[in-house]
Amino acid sequence: MNVFTFDPNMTGDLPFPKGLKWRSAKEPCFGLFGTDAKEEAGYYRLTSSERDLIRPVNDGEAWFGEHSSGISVRFETDSAALNVRVKLRDKFNMTNMTQIGQCGMDLYVFDERANDFVLHEVARYEFDATEYEVPLSHFLYAPKKARKYILHLPLYMAVESLEIGLEENASVRPFGFEKGERVGIYGTSIVHGCAASRPGLAPAALLSRTLKAEVLNFGFSGVAFMEREMGEILGKRKLDYLIVDTEPNAGVDERLRDNAAPFLDTFFKYNPKAKVVLYSRVPFALDYFDDYRARMADYYRGFLRRLAAKYRKRGYAVHFADGSKLFKGDPCEYSTDGIHPNDTGMRMIALSYAREIAKFGG
Repeated sequence: MNVFTFDPNMTGDLPFPKGLKWRSAKEPCFGLFGTDAKEEAGYYRLTSSERDLIRPVNDGEAWFGEHSSGISVRFETDSAALNVRVKLRDKFNMTNMTQIGQCGMDLYVFDERANDFVLHEVARYEFDATEYEVPLSHFLYAPKKARKYILHLPLYMAVESLEIGLEENASVRPFGFEKGERVGIYGTSIVHGCAASRPGLAPAALLSRTLKAEVLNFGFSGVAFMEREMGEILGKRKLDYLIVDTEPNAGVDERLRDNAAPFLDTFFKYNPKAKVVLYSRVPFALDYFDDYRARMADYYRGFLRRLAAKYRKRGYAVHFADGSKLFKGDPCEYSTDGIHPNDTGMRMIALSYAREIAKFGG
């Protein structure tokens, strides 16, 4: 006897259509976004050459660069059935993530009544599996018509393969974004998506749907230290905006102070026209009892403000955003574990990112 005995809504059981035509999500009939590493074998955020560049100074960023956080597939199809078949590198294993958030997926569909993309279904599977096939469509008995979908990939896992199963004779084509601008977010586990209950609620996905633009997630959990090499990697990307939200990692010691200027100098060497936002961190529960951390946050808030002003004087489009003012009331109520924001906190962060970008006139 378990929870499913009494609450069948927990299972998410959907009809399991057969006889589908399976295609890799990298085929041109789909649109793969949130990555420039499309030639890689898996669904990675950094290319093999980028991983080789950063690995000698930060092996963690190279490893996390193979996680699929922020990558999405955008397509329009008239198929009533829609299944996904996924191969993961490892099993679900995190204590402060849901299985859906770490290793699962969520599917959004454009709804004419809302005039927006809304959640349609999530990928639920057996806990100890590294491969799964799940149906995601509720339209098997609905009138046949073309619908637009966004499929968000797992946040804290490397996806080795992803196939989408549609009806044999269904039409399918990719679609992009209303805006051609591209945004990068470089940050910590928060940017990576830690504690978001599902992939579509991580900051990059929320920001992308808010801006109606492509957003690339460069969140590297625990290891966002702002090396010159990462400045080169991000500078060579075609980014119109870069949000730098690294203080929770680099700001625990002197690395933020020592690395920030060389990182920015290298980034602007390759992309001098980009617009950059430097964020101080959001409040943590430990600020109430860890005086050292609280004093470091105060120091780096001023440091980042001065740094942004310095680069503006040099002619670069840089401004500072105060993350300490982002949450209203008790900041702990926006947190899952005292550090990583819950879904409400994630939404507040994404909306703040959008406001900061709008200040540039974007």
